[in-house]
Amino acid sequence: MIKCTERLVQNRERGPMLINEFPLNLQRAITRHEMAKDQILFQQGEPTQAIYWVEFGRLKLVSFTEQQVVTHYSVEAGESFAETALYFDAYGCTVIAEQPSRVIAVPKQIFLDTLRQSLELSEQYRSHLTHRFFAVTQFLELRSIRSARNRLLRYLIQRRPQGQATVALDRPLNAIADELALLPESLSRLLAQLQADGIITRKKRSITFSQEWLENLTE
Repeated sequence: MIKCTERLVQNRERGPMLINEFPLNLQRAITRHEMAKDQILFQQGEPTQAIYWVEFGRLKLVSFTEQQVVTHYSVEAGESFAETALYFDAYGCTVIAEQPSRVIAVPKQIFLDTLRQSLELSEQYRSHLTHRFFAVTQFLELRSIRSARNRLLRYLIQRRPQGQATVALDRPLNAIADELALLPESLSRLLAQLQADGIITRKKRSITFSQEWLENLTE
């Protein structure tokens, strides 16, 4: 039995850093990029030019090794990425749109200069990064669970609205499998097993936990 008393807190739940609250010089400098599904925004090793926010859609951050593609995590509306571009000359990963998306690019040097001049922006960005770090830490903790079954259960529990039994799936199963470091067929087998065990029931885009199982979870 997996125990989980703390839900994943993503920075979009705590109030994302809003672009329209940026100083005017930053608002004038930003550019927006429309992206099709599977389009690459930038690739690992390319020179850094900007940091980014997701206006809508979802993108994944990946790295390539000789053996495989490593998916780090995904970002959604209100979340930032490529923050290390502020202090590094090359991007450390490749960013790919998982669905039609729009991203906002903020030129790195202008952002850095404004950070140094604006205490309010500096405090806001520090808070934003703290929440971002917490979300990524929770994600890494999820990945560290050795049992694939418990990893999947933890993932679903973290996304269950408080006081409710149903989790709405906002992405395809293959994207969830990537996030959980599972093969898509392994994820499908695990879901079928959980349903056969009476822990969940499945519909097209949602999963509902057994009320009895949830009650046992909190004991």
